[in-house]
Amino acid sequence: MGHKNVGESDRLVFLYSEELGKIKAYAKGGRKLTSKFVGHIETLNIAEVSLYFGPQSIIITEISSNETLLKKATKLETFQSALKISEIANAMLLEEQKYENLISLMKKAIMHLMTSKKPNLVYTAFAIKLMDKLGIVPDFKESTMFMAEKYIKFFEFIKTKTFTEIENIKTTNEEDVYIEKYLNRLIDF
Repeated sequence: MGHKNVGESDRLVFLYSEELGKIKAYAKGGRKLTSKFVGHIETLNIAEVSLYFGPQSIIITEISSNETLLKKATKLETFQSALKISEIANAMLLEEQKYENLISLMKKAIMHLMTSKKPNLVYTAFAIKLMDKLGIVPDFKESTMFMAEKYIKFFEFIKTKTFTEIENIKTTNEEDVYIEKYLNRLIDF
């Protein structure tokens, strides 16, 4: 789901497992060009990972990538939206928190991004679906954040519809700006 550089050559990697939830693990020497981790600990890779659960930290001992979800990203906007999906999932989940079918939801969203003409809309839909499942999205009809009726309907619609149905929504540039601004207010909340 992401990573942070630590020290001269290590990397702190944020992993997600359906069985264990969100995990923070260290890839010792993971930043070195000759590391066995190069290419495997990148954001949005599906991988098989061996972990050592030490007294103070978790260490990645082996990793093998099965699939790179960003491989088919050809446009910068698509790539950015895919990374935003990973960032929001990483930010919203607590350590060891499990979310049923998160990997499936992320894969569906990213696969739709690869062919979508509206990658920001796919990202918005993913963010709302994730926050709804985590119980942190407000009831838009009861929300204290003032919002026009059409946007209330929009956010309620994307909570329950598929990415394919959501991509068929026609929005103006002005509406896109408002939707992004409101989503950012929700995320910051």
